[in-house]
Amino acid sequence: MSKFLHHLNSMNPGKGQIALFWLGQAGFVIKTSSGKLIAIDPYLSDYVQRTSPEFGLGFKRLMPAPCLAEELHLDYLLISHEHGDHYDKDSIDALMRSKDLNILTTPTVAKAMEDEGRDISRVDPLHPGEAKTFESFSVLGVDCDHGELSKDALGFILDFGFISVYYAGDTALNMERLKRAVERKPDIAILPINGAFGNLDGIQAAELAGALQPRYCVPCHFWTFPLHMGNPQQMIDHLPTYAENCELCLFQQGEGMIFPR
Repeated sequence: MSKFLHHLNSMNPGKGQIALFWLGQAGFVIKTSSGKLIAIDPYLSDYVQRTSPEFGLGFKRLMPAPCLAEELHLDYLLISHEHGDHYDKDSIDALMRSKDLNILTTPTVAKAMEDEGRDISRVDPLHPGEAKTFESFSVLGVDCDHGELSKDALGFILDFGFISVYYAGDTALNMERLKRAVERKPDIAILPINGAFGNLDGIQAAELAGALQPRYCVPCHFWTFPLHMGNPQQMIDHLPTYAENCELCLFQQGEGMIFPR
């Protein structure tokens, strides 16, 4: 068993708590007090490098995945858009072996799954403004701005009643498109900071955190590929200016933290 899986299995949030784990890149797992596992955009393979040889080493993994896809037994899977580091086609079949898995994603990804011959009976396409309620939490799809790279890319707000988590997905700093997320004032904001391919850099993520006013901010989408870049020091330097009451939670890959802290 990997160090990450031991960590995931042994960390048990109590009532009124969740545990949040970073898988690297833009992937996360949330563990509830009842032991349910919710994954968002897990990237656990070398799919991007394998399918993008024209970039040479640009999409080589700089850190190995913390576990194998078949080692994760998920209850819920959220996929924000169709890019390979979010919709990992080399891992999806293993992840879908969980018999009671519920999947929320964009219409583009749902169509791709159907075209690829996968069972989509457990897949719910989600549009901005639409919500899905489960036993102990709800998921609201919110708009983001990934430009022409992905026209129906989504962010997600997960509401557990006692705490809410905003996963921005891949987005630029377009406050009009991000308005719904800002209005919800989430407790935890998970924001990309790579500053490439149309995404926020660390300074822009700090500015967005200032508008969101979360209790905690978690940067992601950095240091997995050479081409994706990202500088967490920008968040360290600038978050206090934009959101002085927000705690920066800087994860190492495979690390988990319990919230509220």
